Amino acid sequence: MGWQPNLPSRAMYGIMAGGTEMLRYLIAIVVVLAACGLRPGGKPAEMFPESGEARGWKRTAQTRTFEAGNLWEYINGDAERYVRAGVDRALTTDYRYQNRVDGVAEVYVMGGPEGARTVLESQSAEGSQPVNIGNAARHYGASLIFRKGRYLVRLVAYEEAPEVGKALEELARVIEGKLGQ
Repeated sequence: MGWQPNLPSRAMYGIMAGGTEMLRYLIAIVVVLAACGLRPGGKPAEMFPESGEARGWKRTAQTRTFEAGNLWEYINGDAERYVRAGVDRALTTDYRYQNRVDGVAEVYVMGGPEGARTVLESQSAEGSQPVNIGNAARHYGASLIFRKGRYLVRLVAYEEAPEVGKALEELARVIEGKLGQ
């Protein structure tokens, strides 16, 4: 007998065909998981409330995203602290409260809960009040910072007014709910 091509046997071909089905199944699972990859919290824009979801707040900008490698473009001078803590990306959008006070909401997606804890605990507690939002929160008058799981959220109003503190808490609670478990 001369040379014969190395063809798979029928039994082996059946396994390969089953393997093809299995591969299709695995690809479908990967696609579904990738589509849900930001869960909890959904798509980046869904982490932030739309206008009216938080009483008095109107969303005034599209969500901007900064990966760890270009976070310095957003928070030049302090980005390294977040990178050392394991930030994956930061998302930010602008708001306006009762058509008078501008503000910003930032969500830092960390590699794990420890990163969010590290950044929150690195903030001075002086002049802050604890707030019952997420796993831990501090309210500093015209700003509020909290962590929930692997998320660190910072809200800043660019003007102080008596009602701004409660308004920030309202916005924080809505964002907390959007972050899921």
